[in-house]
Amino acid sequence: MLLADKGDLDGAEALFREALEGRRETLGDRHPDTLTSIGNLGSLLADKGDLDGAEALSREDLAARRETLGDRHPSTLSSIYNLGSLLQKQDRLGDAIPLFREELEGCDARYGKGHEETQSSARNLVEVLTEAGRQREADEIAATYSVCGAARQAASDHVISRDTQSEVGR
Repeated sequence: MLLADKGDLDGAEALFREALEGRRETLGDRHPDTLTSIGNLGSLLADKGDLDGAEALSREDLAARRETLGDRHPSTLSSIYNLGSLLQKQDRLGDAIPLFREELEGCDARYGKGHEETQSSARNLVEVLTEAGRQREADEIAATYSVCGAARQAASDHVISRDTQSEVGR
């Protein structure tokens, strides 16, 4: 991580790939440490702009966590969020929304509506629904999970900001 923190993303990628290969060989593809390495490399690739590579690793990580831990395990829920977030960054909102919804349902089932993880998941879903122009659904989720108006406004501001950036970039 130190190389990545210093901006040497290529050097960090080489080390992350080496670590992943070593963990696959010694621990197997489904070991939690191997999955952590997959997630770390995926995050680094996303930071480098290799969104296709990041998505492939994120999908691999999620599939393995579902298989080994189940759909409601905190690590699986985290992987669901990570893939949804990556798809959101690619403006693939139609693909991201079901993942954010699944993450919210999982957090609600595991922790309950008032838990901070569930609240965070609700805010994420409200944001992506707002970004997709699905305000009525966003408002329903916000009301169900008592997401405060500030979070809804922040999501709305995020969409306005992205729209403005798109216009300026043309």
